[in-house]
Amino acid sequence: METKRTVSIKDVARAANVSLATVSRVINNSENVKPEMRELVQNTIRELGYSPNHAARSLVKRKTNCIGVVVNNLHDPFFYDLIKGFEHGAQQTKYNVIFCSVLGGDADSKENYVKYLTNGVVDGVVLYGSYLNDRKVLDYLKESNHVDYVMIENDVRECICNKLLIDNYGGSKKAVEHLMQKGHKKIAHICGNPNKKVTQERMNGYLDCIRDAGLEISEGYIQYTSTDYRSGYEKMKMLISLENRPSAVFCSDDAIASFAVRAVMDSGFRVPEDISIIGFDNQRILPDGYRGPLITSVEQPLYQIGQDSIHILAEQLEFPEEAKLIRHVYETKLVEKETVGKCGGI
Repeated sequence: METKRTVSIKDVARAANVSLATVSRVINNSENVKPEMRELVQNTIRELGYSPNHAARSLVKRKTNCIGVVVNNLHDPFFYDLIKGFEHGAQQTKYNVIFCSVLGGDADSKENYVKYLTNGVVDGVVLYGSYLNDRKVLDYLKESNHVDYVMIENDVRECICNKLLIDNYGGSKKAVEHLMQKGHKKIAHICGNPNKKVTQERMNGYLDCIRDAGLEISEGYIQYTSTDYRSGYEKMKMLISLENRPSAVFCSDDAIASFAVRAVMDSGFRVPEDISIIGFDNQRILPDGYRGPLITSVEQPLYQIGQDSIHILAEQLEFPEEAKLIRHVYETKLVEKETVGKCGGI
């Protein structure tokens, strides 16, 4: 069986009757090529079906035109808008995106992915997440002078890089203030994953907002989930069982809130008539086939963050001498839906 021979750059040069350097300049989109010569070479490339060997070119140029994105659990519906932002950002630049998913926030797996990517596989890395056990990964990146990177939702001072952050503290205050405006005074909080920096920031926003309003945080009003958002169900059940039941609950994220709503409804109460629930993230797709009322939430601009991270890193890679490091904090906004009502108590 005859094997089809791969068309080379030499074949293109020979067929177009031009030098190898001219073909190379056209392929690399260099400016110093006459329009008629560029058209000739491009037509020849199409006729012969030539396709550049990107792997070989990256070895010569020490550039891959790829950006690695490391996230925790790519399968989580939470990442829908963020991933869309990454992909659109890549389409608007010349960079391709390679995704690496770390299940369960495993620190060793994350470190292995980052080491693999920065070993000539990509030109730069976007690291998403605020896990407290990311220290080894961040130390490695900090000591690696050969790679540019962007951190999303992590603000380690020693890491000199681009940082894109969410105002989690301010966002949680917006959530609690919204409940107060509806007349709620007995407001509980179900925390998120204790290994995340954002959990601490959202907890602090809740605590400060309650204290500033002169309200009391009754015993049992703060419930700590495990690393599984499904534990929001049993934590909500515990809040319902309190003698001094809360009339409203602020959940650290929408996934937890979705299970809190289920717990309330399974207990024979109504949302929001009996208990109001508010979440965080304004997540487009909720887990495990949630079919309850639409969750009032605090929105963070995940799509914009994903898109911006690729643009910022691409600019830094293309113009290293001109690019300035960015530390940007994105504002949140409250999105009112169906799970918060006026205080009625239960």
